Amino acid sequence: PAWQARAGAAQALAAAPAELAAPPLATAACDAHADVRKAAVIALGPMSGHPAADDALRAATADSDADVRAYARRATALSSPRA
Repeated sequence: PAWQARAGAAQALAAAPAELAAPPLATAACDAHADVRKAAVIALGPMSGHPAADDALRAATADSDADVRAYARRATALSSPRA
């Protein structure tokens, strides 16, 4: 139940394949604690292209926390096709 454990789990999932990690990270991106959401969004960034990751990152661009929004916007900008 501790937010630190949830944030640590999100950080650990960053090393897992997107097929395994993206769904629980997408759930963590909606956590009540901003540090958990931030850890999840950072972990989801390299997984862009996976539907769950993309949906969670798009939703996180409207997060109440400025850091979460910034990381989500950076991840979505990096994954956007260039003209």
